[in-house]
Amino acid sequence: MQTLRVRQVPWTNPVATGLREALRAENERGRGPSALPMRADDGADIAVFLIAYELATGQPVGCGGLRLLGPARADIDSIYVLPYARWSGVSQAITEELTSWARVHGITAVGPDEALAQLNALRL
Repeated sequence: MQTLRVRQVPWTNPVATGLREALRAENERGRGPSALPMRADDGADIAVFLIAYELATGQPVGCGGLRLLGPARADIDSIYVLPYARWSGVSQAITEELTSWARVHGITAVGPDEALAQLNALRL
């Protein structure tokens, strides 16, 4: 994919909100009519939230965050890549930035490892 710029933004950033809403809508389409609706998320336990932008156009193409599970543990959360930008390394760039941020800020365990392996395998 084209060169990316990954920026840290507040959870309430309108672009971040739009990307998370797209993720939620995509997830709900696959859940079936009898499934319970997904709970609202206020982002209170999100340590950092990132958006990846195409450098050439400035358009957002993906997002992701770190959800704190304890003082030194976090899960990667809300990874989403717009359909046209998938399979181009966007999620890998976001994941690398999130894990780098975690190391700098004293988070020693980022997981779950299975989810990280799936993201790397999919190369979203």
